[in-house]
This record gives sequence, C-alpha cells and structure tokens, in this order.
Amino acid sequence: MAPQSRGKNETATPTPAKEGTTSIKGFVGGLASGLTKVAVGQPFDIIKTRLQCSPVGTYRGPLDCLGQIAKREGLLSLYKGSSPPAVGWAFADSVLMGSLHTYRLTLSRWYGYGEGTGKRLPTQLHALAGLGAGVTNSLVMTPIETLKSKLQMQTQRTTIHIPGRGRVETVKREFSGPIDCIMQTVRQQGVLGLWKTLPITMIFRANFAVMFGGYDFFQRQFEKLKGTKYELGSGISTFLSGGLAAEFFWLAALPADTVKNRMMADSLYNPRYPTIRIAFLSVWNEKGPNASTIRRMQSFYKGCSVALLRAFPTNAAALFAFETAMHLMGAEKTTTK
Repeated sequence: MAPQSRGKNETATPTPAKEGTTSIKGFVGGLASGLTKVAVGQPFDIIKTRLQCSPVGTYRGPLDCLGQIAKREGLLSLYKGSSPPAVGWAFADSVLMGSLHTYRLTLSRWYGYGEGTGKRLPTQLHALAGLGAGVTNSLVMTPIETLKSKLQMQTQRTTIHIPGRGRVETVKREFSGPIDCIMQTVRQQGVLGLWKTLPITMIFRANFAVMFGGYDFFQRQFEKLKGTKYELGSGISTFLSGGLAAEFFWLAALPADTVKNRMMADSLYNPRYPTIRIAFLSVWNEKGPNASTIRRMQSFYKGCSVALLRAFPTNAAALFAFETAMHLMGAEKTTTK
C-alpha cells in the first residue's frame, strides 16, 4: 500500500505525542489493512500462484485457471491459504512501516534532510529506505508466505473425471489447515524450514525500493500540477501514486516472485526445487532448450496480468481501510504500505 501523502519539507511521519497509544491504534489500523488486502487480493493471488507453480499446460490462462478452480473446488477455494496472511499481515505491516520510518529518519540524519532543514529527502533515499524495509520485513513474511503458497497449491478433496480412463478419482488434501502445514514442515525440515526460502524472499522484497521510491516519484510529479487546471486533491494523488507504484513494483518483482513461489509451494517430501539456482533454471528452461531469451523471460512473468490487476484495487482498498480505521480511532495518520 502506498504511503500517506506528506508535506513538502517532511521526510516521514511525525512522531506522535503518545507513542504507546498510537502504536496500539496503528496495529488496529494495520489489522484492518491486512484483512482488506486478503479480502480483495486473495482470489487474484491464488490464481497467480497456480499459474506460476503448476506444470506447463495445466491452465490456458487466468480465466481458465479461475474456471477450473470454481468447477472442481468451489468459489470459496479462492480464499484457500488466506488465514496465514490474515493473521500475520497486521504484524508484518507494522514491521514494514516501522522499519521504513526508522530507515527514513536515519537517512535524514545522515544526509542532513528533514524538518527544520528546508530540504526534502530525495527519491533515491526513499527507495533505499524501502529496500531496507523490504529486507527486514522478509523475516516476518517468509513463514507466512510459505504456508500461504503450500495451502494455495493443494487441491481440495474432490472428484475429477479422468479423460480416456472413464473413471473418477478422489484427490486428497496434503494439509488439513495452517497448523497441520506448520507441523508437517517442522517435522520434516525443522523450525528453520519455515524460513528456508528467506534468501529469495529478501530478493523479492528488496523491490520495495521500487514501491516506495516510485510512490515518492509520482507524488512529486502530481505536485507539479498544483496551480494548474489539472491539479489533484491529496486523496486522489495518494490513490494514484500508490496504485502506480504498486504496478511498477510487480513489474520489477515478478521474476523473483515466480522463483520464490515455486520453492515455497514445493513438496516437503519429494522436493524439486531445493535451491534458488534449481528453481530459477526450472523457470528459465520451461519453454525448452531452444527457446529464445524473450520466450524464456515470459516464463518468469506468468500471472503478470493477474498481479497487475490485483495491485491497484488491493492497495487502494487497503489504504482506505487503514485511514478509515485510524480516523475512527482519532489517531494521527501515518504512512502505510
């Protein structure tokens, strides 16, 4: 979600007078934001993950994937794997935004920007703060996304007609739910198995440099419209800046996301992608040994249209939920993802 619009000479959210009370209210606002992200974005996310991780030819595209899920597993299965992010996103958002705020303040002190200096933190330092926040946030998000991916990729107990074989088979779920998924992961790989994909998650989330650098860049462009007939209100400017930054984030991050999701959704008992290199090569060689570089790159952008469609409404809705919750609690507005 995009950060809240700031004044010209501000580098980050001002420190509230009542730190403890505001922190609690910020957590509640983060919970509202996280639940909204899940409610709006989860159906898009499960389709994206299925397209990225399923064998070639399983789905003809996003609509075919949606149709197969609805037919075989029911529409409610579009929210499969939603409980881990629903539970964990409030804490994860607090880590992301808290660390982003800290990095911004640190960079402001180092380079002499901020309140009282008459100088605004430049876009490249906003991007650097976003990179640091994304890497820090990976410590929280790795186990959450691991559980989400494994639950999203399993097929609900259902009956499937097997063409040419004239019979119906029952496909059983590998995990009964998030707790069972955790137990099996820990039993098979140890507690650190929940953080097995931390390196690739850090690579993926380092792209928050694009998100927060992009947000600041677009805010500055919209500020140039002040005094003209194209001037935008602060709310519209925040909405558009956050949505556009999210689109560029996914364009930059999707290759790492594809590799990450393959590793996260991999079998606990017969893993195919034990390392980043093997997972990367599985995507790179998916179109065959004689495929052109362009066709190879296309494999890393499976689910791109879904990711881009998801990014704008999900971030806009989550921002609205966060600001509404903070307003109802009478809390000072802060930045949000």
